[in-house]
Amino acid sequence: MICNVCGRNTDNAHANFCEYCGASFRQDTEQLQYEHTATLNADATMIHKENINAAEKPISFWNWLVSMLLLYIPVVGIFIYPIMLFVWAFSSSTPKSKQNWARATLLVIVITIFLFVYIVTSTYSQMLSNGFNINDYMQQFY
Repeated sequence: MICNVCGRNTDNAHANFCEYCGASFRQDTEQLQYEHTATLNADATMIHKENINAAEKPISFWNWLVSMLLLYIPVVGIFIYPIMLFVWAFSSSTPKSKQNWARATLLVIVITIFLFVYIVTSTYSQMLSNGFNINDYMQQFY
């Protein structure tokens, strides 16, 4: 027998139900097909909601603390922290709140670097235009 719901072949010609999907061979197949499709859609919706909920799950206090303290690891922290910020900012498996925090932190770092470079270069150019001489300046310390 061929199941009208799932389309699989059953060897038992006297079976009342499909061995694979459980559909009855004796009931109205159109109604069963609708119910089977509705069940599959409900299952897919539930799985999708679980995936969304996993992405929106709150980050624990300890996760935040360790994330922020990476910068303070001696010697390697200055290299690990920016790398991890990029990983958290652009990874699809990172929770949304941590992803947004990492992106904001990267933006603040870039703005800070640009401001620092601007202040240093403008100060240096101002000193040069006023006739600043580094040798005269250093002579006062000897």
